[in-house]
Amino acid sequence: MQWPPDASDSDDPRHVFLDARDVMTRYGWGKTKGYQNLKDRELVPPPVMTHPNRWRLDQLLAWEEKRMALAEAAQGALLAPDREELTLTELLPQPKSRRQSA
Repeated sequence: MQWPPDASDSDDPRHVFLDARDVMTRYGWGKTKGYQNLKDRELVPPPVMTHPNRWRLDQLLAWEEKRMALAEAAQGALLAPDREELTLTELLPQPKSRRQSA
């Protein structure tokens, strides 16, 4: 299947099935990391069909929404309640301290 699917293929994501290669392409995963991620049931929802594995697009979209909501909640937890917003450099890990040369 070509990614992204043409609108003429089907407008209903319940009728669009993606194989492992399509899912890896959708998320930008390489072959090795993609197959590792697809086997991890805590990370990616299980396929709806096995032999060959197929994932329904609507279930992947729901999974994406859930992951985005969790990421937004985590970002909200990082923000201090007394501060409106943090800069990007404040959210990144701080560099290691360097020794002062004598």
